[in-house]
Amino acid sequence: MKKMVIGDTYIYSGRGFCHTAIRKIRDGGIIELGYSSLDADQQWIEVLENDFFIGFINSGTKLVDLNDYCLVMENNLCCYEKPDINSEVKICLERSDKIYLISKLFNKGQLWLKVYDRHGFCCYIEANSYICPNLFIPYETTLAESTIMYTVSNKKGIFKTIRLNKKNTIYVKRRIAYNFATGLDINTDLVFNVSSLRYINNKKYLDYLFTAEEQYFLFDSNTIDNLGYFDDIWLEIYARGLTGYIPIITKTNNTPYIDNLPIEHFVSDSDICEFHTNNKLAMPGLIAIILGTIIFSLFPALSVFAFYFWTLGICEAAEKSSKFRVKSFGLA
Repeated sequence: MKKMVIGDTYIYSGRGFCHTAIRKIRDGGIIELGYSSLDADQQWIEVLENDFFIGFINSGTKLVDLNDYCLVMENNLCCYEKPDINSEVKICLERSDKIYLISKLFNKGQLWLKVYDRHGFCCYIEANSYICPNLFIPYETTLAESTIMYTVSNKKGIFKTIRLNKKNTIYVKRRIAYNFATGLDINTDLVFNVSSLRYINNKKYLDYLFTAEEQYFLFDSNTIDNLGYFDDIWLEIYARGLTGYIPIITKTNNTPYIDNLPIEHFVSDSDICEFHTNNKLAMPGLIAIILGTIIFSLFPALSVFAFYFWTLGICEAAEKSSKFRVKSFGLA
């Protein structure tokens, strides 16, 4: 089982940090894992190389399953050095390139995704980028915009249109391929019960809801690889008592593969510079603290004056810090 390492880590010769670190694995490196075992209440995982055992890593190492990727569905997807549209573009990914979603973060009111490409290169993309997850799970959501749903009519190859309004509830059942020449490819044997979709994210119901074949289709198969060869991907949905189809780029209020990502906090360089500038001790406060220190050192008997100057300096610093907090958090 191969995994991608997030953050640098070490391979140890034995189970425990007391053993020798025999190799460093860089951030984004790929390793092959074997069995895991416990030692002193900590779990350690075997690391293999060409099917031969070489050492252990701690289970606390952050790992990403190589099968849990997203495909880029647009050309020239810009990947930034930082979650900022004004930062440097590190790479541009092409359609059908694989990326791995790590976390989500907000910066300047915009949602960003921290991702790794297949080479283990870390960068950031906008959350509204056109990507599609390999491991798809049916889900329920609401529309963030009005759209047109296409439903099958009695005539072969002819679709009827139904307008769906913003905030309408939809049940996303599966992804289907779209080809500019032939249209939607809606032929498949795997159709999920709408009543099951509410419970799909709770895995304890899986054996009850789905057959082994359907579970393989959901969690183990690389169906997105095949879909990537088509011109576009659409969603089969259930809404207003009908089954229909909408483009995958239709905006919705939640998508599981983004909603379930951990939140990462980001502090921009401008925030750090502003904090540093606003928290510099003002000259009067600095002079008061230095003067108090000189008096206390040379004339201990006059310590009351030293404490007076110290108090002045500290109050000056506290007042400036308070003004910065009011400005930063809009408390004024």
